[in-house]
Amino acid sequence: MKTLVVGGGLTGLVAAERLAAAGIIAPVLERESEPGGACRSIEADGYTFDHTGHLLHVGRPETEAYLTEIGVWEQLRVWERRAAIVVGDHVTPYPIQIHTHGLAANVRRDCLLGFIRAWGGDGEDEATTFRDWVLERFGTGLAEHFFFPYNRKLYRAEPEELGLDWVGRYVPKPDLEAVVDGALGLHDEKIGYNAVFRYPTSGGIRLLPDRVADRVPDLRTDSEVVRLHLGEHWLELAGGERLAFDTVVSTISLPRLLDMVCDELPSDVAEARRALRWVRVLNIALGVRGPAPVPEHWRYFPDPEVSYYRVGFPSNHGRLAPDGCHTVSVEISFVPGRGDVVAEAAEAETALAGAGLLDPENVEVRQLTMVDPAYVVFDHDRRDAVSMLRAWLRSHDVRLTGRWAEWKYSAMEDAVLDGMAAARRLAEEAG
Repeated sequence: MKTLVVGGGLTGLVAAERLAAAGIIAPVLERESEPGGACRSIEADGYTFDHTGHLLHVGRPETEAYLTEIGVWEQLRVWERRAAIVVGDHVTPYPIQIHTHGLAANVRRDCLLGFIRAWGGDGEDEATTFRDWVLERFGTGLAEHFFFPYNRKLYRAEPEELGLDWVGRYVPKPDLEAVVDGALGLHDEKIGYNAVFRYPTSGGIRLLPDRVADRVPDLRTDSEVVRLHLGEHWLELAGGERLAFDTVVSTISLPRLLDMVCDELPSDVAEARRALRWVRVLNIALGVRGPAPVPEHWRYFPDPEVSYYRVGFPSNHGRLAPDGCHTVSVEISFVPGRGDVVAEAAEAETALAGAGLLDPENVEVRQLTMVDPAYVVFDHDRRDAVSMLRAWLRSHDVRLTGRWAEWKYSAMEDAVLDGMAAARRLAEEAG
């Protein structure tokens, strides 16, 4: 059985590496000149920048076992999350629902009263939109001061446009006692899937995909797939080479995959493709002289007055800058095809300077990276569209695996597990 893996990001690399371990050599076709996809790092003048924030949250023993097997586990340092939220001129620890004590008194009152009223509600109506879900779980104060404005900035969508497929694991709901303690500054327990994370001691996040890539026997970089013929089971590379296949494992974005299909798409498939929504994210990476201005690993910014939704200080959790210097990672979300990237980047640096988080005169290195797609928009059409597209592609021997191929939200551990699962299924079928 001839299997091709399209996309040399972390999921595709793990899938090919596990297939090779099972005795199946599956070429990996990666359009960039190096593997890793979004999980890559850039080195410039002594600084190391990840393409955007990548931290490893490990909760499954099979992940630890795999990372140990490939020789990565011992090179990952464990960190307890230091994150904060900036609302107006006030900074409070993340997550906000148990840390309102740092907010302005009137904002803190809004959040606490809103949560208490929501807690005492009857809860008879089952929420179907993100807007209603937030109001039922957290109340109006937390909704209006954080959840609604932050997610508008991230997803470029209104709360009522969003469904609930993505929220359960990533938005923890505390009990009433924890919220009251948080308003009084008495809560010190870390909650959430990212309360603890791992990160390489040096060299950036590329350590992980590079180590997997070393174990992939047939990795072809600079090999962009431009056409996919499902009926005749071949794909074509940018240079004109055609490769036949029995099965394709696709880890690239679902819209991009569908756009390269040269068969005529059925009308329902074309309609489902048009229903897919996403945002792209500009990552402004800065190398700056002097120590980091704050101790946090990252801060969230829900206020609509500034364009960025998150600002990280990666050198606070990794050796990524020369001695006496630090790195900054600024993230801005864009609707595809819209926005002046250069202007937005300049405005963001001005805003950071105004907030005391950046001295422009000390910026030594500046790298702009666009991740596209970055986040799937979980609107109400997404689930049915993805389900139908997955089934149609599978009927033509194309398997979707990973965050962007399956059109979902997931973390780095999931990328590893997805690749392992895809390889396991294919090996079982071949055997």
